[in-house]
Amino acid sequence: MRLTTLTVLQSVLKITTLCAILSASIGKSKAEDAKATQLSPGFPIEKVISLAISLPSHSWEFGTAAEALLELYNPSLSVFGPSPFPVRASLNVDDIKALSYAKSKIVLGQGVNSLADGDGAVGDPASLGVSAWMLGKSNADDAEKYATAANETIQYLINEAPRADNGAISHRAEIVELW
Repeated sequence: MRLTTLTVLQSVLKITTLCAILSASIGKSKAEDAKATQLSPGFPIEKVISLAISLPSHSWEFGTAAEALLELYNPSLSVFGPSPFPVRASLNVDDIKALSYAKSKIVLGQGVNSLADGDGAVGDPASLGVSAWMLGKSNADDAEKYATAANETIQYLINEAPRADNGAISHRAEIVELW
């Protein structure tokens, strides 16, 4: 079976759904202790994880992979956890696979590209926003630069991103396009 980027991303979505169910059903402490590779979703999860880390080449793919890693390995810190996106400076980047991965993929810039080169897309770099926000709240020596970049991304999306007449944020930075 040949795994394409699309099938990997579809598998990643299945993993995140499984993680949400796992987190909700077995509680915070057991979910954190559960080993991701012990899940049995009906497909080779180790291969999906490996490909989800190695295949992405665009900012939105990096953000999707980082979110999947967070939901798989640290569901209590994800949007599915009891108190998502902790606002404390005690997150250890080395202990959170998603943050280590995202840190290696974030390329700081300005405006729409504060977190990565979005190749003209408004939302693609923002897919790394949760990771950048959490890196900004971590114990990393360079936490402040990630916090600044996450804030710049938020400000761009709220105040500068092109919008359609109905207020929807454009997918593209140069012209209004809704996808």
